Amino acid sequence: MAIQFLTTEQVINIQASTLPRSGPPHQDRLEGALNRIHALHYYEECNNIFTLAAMYLVGIAKAHAFNDANKRTAFQAASIFLMMNGYELSTSFRLVKLTVLAAEDDANLLETAFSLKLLSDYRDDLMDEYPEEYI
Repeated sequence: MAIQFLTTEQVINIQASTLPRSGPPHQDRLEGALNRIHALHYYEECNNIFTLAAMYLVGIAKAHAFNDANKRTAFQAASIFLMMNGYELSTSFRLVKLTVLAAEDDANLLETAFSLKLLSDYRDDLMDEYPEEYI
């Protein structure tokens, strides 16, 4: 199955739904952030969904393409990207912390990708082998 990516327009719509009166984005900054994701996929041959989601999170948060809600938009874009590609994130306050850490360079791309994988439904079938009291 081919990886599905968010378009610039979709990310703008995500931000607009979060903060409708924020004003127009800095189009070049947003496109630069999204181009980093495509470059990671096409030129570095990265097909790891969680690494690509981490790049959405880091790239959009750090691009400051919007007047406000950059981190929220980055998190939502990463989450929607994962859903589009068959994964869902668990509800966790740790995702808020991860978003802030990634935006402030306190978590690198691989750490962010690994954390997203841990906080998703990736391989939840492994838990079926354990008794209920361990979960």
